[in-house]
Amino acid sequence: MPKVNGKEVGLLAFSTAFKKREDARNKYAPTDEYRKGHPDEVSDGDELGKDLGTAGTVGGRTDIAERKKELAKNPFSPSNPYDASKI
Repeated sequence: MPKVNGKEVGLLAFSTAFKKREDARNKYAPTDEYRKGHPDEVSDGDELGKDLGTAGTVGGRTDIAERKKELAKNPFSPSNPYDASKI
């Protein structure tokens, strides 16, 4: 890695400093990593979870609300599917 006067320079120096700053802001510590099965990973009605929830929902609270709003406007359904005859 390039050094000037004993200090790292260039992209590596910038990225190292950036990572340290972001790690300090990150609420997920190495002992509590965001991973499959983490409480914040499950879609349970809050804004954090994005994976499949127990009610069969996917996404955070806003994702689910927006999907329901869009589906209400959708003219297609299992009884009126979108297929080649609709083109």
